[in-house]
Amino acid sequence: MLDQLSRSWWLIGLSITAGVLGQTAIKIGVNQPGNAGAAGGPLALVTTILTSPLILAGIGFYGLGALAWIAVLARLDLSYAYPFLALNFVLIALVSRFGLGETAPTGRWLGIAIIVAGILVVARAGK
Repeated sequence: MLDQLSRSWWLIGLSITAGVLGQTAIKIGVNQPGNAGAAGGPLALVTTILTSPLILAGIGFYGLGALAWIAVLARLDLSYAYPFLALNFVLIALVSRFGLGETAPTGRWLGIAIIVAGILVVARAGK
């Protein structure tokens, strides 16, 4: 399993990176002035999505991430590969803190450290 992981790590990384970029682009897009419609009704939300290049880019990143993830699943067992997606939580927290200036309580950072430990256990366990 570790050999398969070594051949697939870049696809996992691409999927995770695309997911983080997608979330970040969507967050920035919905917070831009004039995009208050995202918090409104369904029609206002659709209009906001269709008129925001950042939100559309975020959706595009999600598509790229999904394609990469499909390639991962063609190579690795789902039960082995899926825990690596937890890196999304870690990277989103870091981007939120250092890129968007959001704050997180200590307990959240402790939880993120536990997630990282879990990912390391899964990676070392193999099959």
